[in-house]
Amino acid sequence: MRIAAVFTLIALAAACSRSESAPSPPEKKNTPAPAATTPAPDGEKLFLKNCATCHMANGGGVPYMQPNIRGSAWISNPNPQPLLSLILRGAVVMGEAANAYDNKMPPFEHLNDAEIAALATRVRERFAKPPIAKPVTPAEVAQARSRPGLP
Repeated sequence: MRIAAVFTLIALAAACSRSESAPSPPEKKNTPAPAATTPAPDGEKLFLKNCATCHMANGGGVPYMQPNIRGSAWISNPNPQPLLSLILRGAVVMGEAANAYDNKMPPFEHLNDAEIAALATRVRERFAKPPIAKPVTPAEVAQARSRPGLP
């Protein structure tokens, strides 16, 4: 019996000498990851990529080839819809006036609404007389895109 008591004491001593297991880390709460924000398109880069080849970086155009857009009525109109129609549909919206230039502006309907809004905003800030600071919105572009035909 003594041997059993000794073994029991040894077992209890061994159990007591073991360190407690480390506490488990607190559970992470399921908080949604912050929404990825898409940066707004850069209107100046869009102008340089899509427009400056013909209208030149300064908007001056090339006589008899592409029009000078500085102070253009299309750009300076407080209502952006005519400009948006021109960007989306190309020179066809200019009617006979487009025949004054050898190069005809193509439609830029491949650009999305946010890109066209940024492009139109930048062109109006830079080349309208007087400059128009009010941004063109993607909703205004969607409205222009939804209209059939000419402006």
